[in-house]
Amino acid sequence: EFGVGKTTIAQKVFNEREIERHFDRRVWVSVSQTFTEEQIMRSMLNTLGEASAKDDANELLKKINQYLLGKRYLIVMDDVWSEDVVWWQRICQGLPKGNGSCIIITTRIEKVSRKMGVKEVRIHRPKFLNEDYSWLLFRKIAFAASDGNCIYPDLEDVGKEIVEKCKGLPLAIKAVGGMMLCKTPYYREWRRIANHFRDELIENDNSVMASLELSYDELPSYLKSCFLSFSLYPEDCVITKEQLVHCWIALGIVD
Repeated sequence: EFGVGKTTIAQKVFNEREIERHFDRRVWVSVSQTFTEEQIMRSMLNTLGEASAKDDANELLKKINQYLLGKRYLIVMDDVWSEDVVWWQRICQGLPKGNGSCIIITTRIEKVSRKMGVKEVRIHRPKFLNEDYSWLLFRKIAFAASDGNCIYPDLEDVGKEIVEKCKGLPLAIKAVGGMMLCKTPYYREWRRIANHFRDELIENDNSVMASLELSYDELPSYLKSCFLSFSLYPEDCVITKEQLVHCWIALGIVD
């Protein structure tokens, strides 16, 4: 399920201090929809060491093995989509075995995890947030200025109505909560947002997309142009602030 928190849970584990002390090497790879076997291996080597531009897949895999040999390692393959896992079988066979190493895979397609060799007992399925936790998450974001407390009694019911439409998906709740943080705390404004929420998308179980679309619709026009410029970059691309500002200047969005 998109937006249920798979990557967030994996990041929490990956960055835990105890995990950091336990493993000699930790590698995070964002796989996503568009990738090649070579790109994945080069991404791994960016964390472990260096790779020559002339290295082919065999040489890349050999170097990965050398960097991890004798080490206890943690590898996260995040957001795997493709059911064709030949690339993974090749990489997995080239990894050193033993030493208490661990591999975590996140995917929204259960068949992918099974094809990658994950046993049923090892599969963790994140659950949707219940009503109380959904409201708690929303409050922490939308009412951050008051330490997560709703100090406006007339906003509580309409706020819970907005949260209900997010269907327990953390990403949707965070997106809408961040938007409401920037809104004036007036009932009329919050009621307008609740009514504007894309009900037809909600009915099709797309509450994440509905919340993101709503957040975009509520942006002022000059910020919409800035936001759309992100479509120029590949998925999971790391963008520096300087690069982004230069892009906006080149597009004539900012002076």
